[in-house]
Amino acid sequence: MNVSDAIRTKRAARQFTDQPVSEADIRTILNAGRRAQSSKNTQPWNFVVVRDKETLKKLSECGTYAGHLAGAAFAVALVSPDPAARWSVAFDLGQAAAYLQFAAWEQGIGSCIASIYQPEEAKAILGIPEGYFFDVAISFGYPAPEPARPAVVKRGGRRPLEEVAHWEKW
Repeated sequence: MNVSDAIRTKRAARQFTDQPVSEADIRTILNAGRRAQSSKNTQPWNFVVVRDKETLKKLSECGTYAGHLAGAAFAVALVSPDPAARWSVAFDLGQAAAYLQFAAWEQGIGSCIASIYQPEEAKAILGIPEGYFFDVAISFGYPAPEPARPAVVKRGGRRPLEEVAHWEKW
């Protein structure tokens, strides 16, 4: 799959099959994330891979919209020094997240970002030490077939380029 196809076809997957993802595929995904660009090559990330179903369920309860973590084959917690100290840490984590997700998609593995609204509880679940920040995880797995939806539901739409791009000035 080329980059343009990956960008065009990648969608958030929140429902997954029970098919496990091999350790080799997980390592391929993680290696893509660690290769992401970062400000001054600081690489301010650590990845906590979670495959245990009970742990995934506990994490899914740490965010209002994190329920998809419970059904994932695995999840990756993105852990960093406190991003409030430097805006670039949060930006760099976003870069790593995109690389992780596109590497997964190339292998037919879906993913979805989960916001963790109870970070202290989630840090305790994963044993993340003091001085580190964790408020985003990504669920991964083979996407379950989507149920049929009414024709009136707009799916996967994006605003037109003309609506979001401004040339030279606003």
